[in-house]
Amino acid sequence: MSSNANEMLADDEGIVAESVADEAALRNKNIMDLPVRIVVSVGGAQVSVKDLLDLKQDTVIDLDARIDDPVDIYVGERLIARGELVEASDNENGIGVKLLEVCGFGE
Repeated sequence: MSSNANEMLADDEGIVAESVADEAALRNKNIMDLPVRIVVSVGGAQVSVKDLLDLKQDTVIDLDARIDDPVDIYVGERLIARGELVEASDNENGIGVKLLEVCGFGE
């Protein structure tokens, strides 16, 4: 087998592995450029299974928060900040979050 870094390797099932050069490029990708999904939680509710099964369009679920309460901002299951909902005309959704407190990542 050749040791050429650009040669493609195939395993027993015929699946082609990435070349050594491609693997090196992946290792060098800057972690700071990776996308991270942020979730904003406005409140929660506890309902019975019966009520859950009865949900339909136009049903209102009462949350355990007031409309002007701060919202929690999560990355995964980690709380990273708290904020307030604001109108944001810079995006098509028209809603944004103004940060009031950053909780940090090491907590």
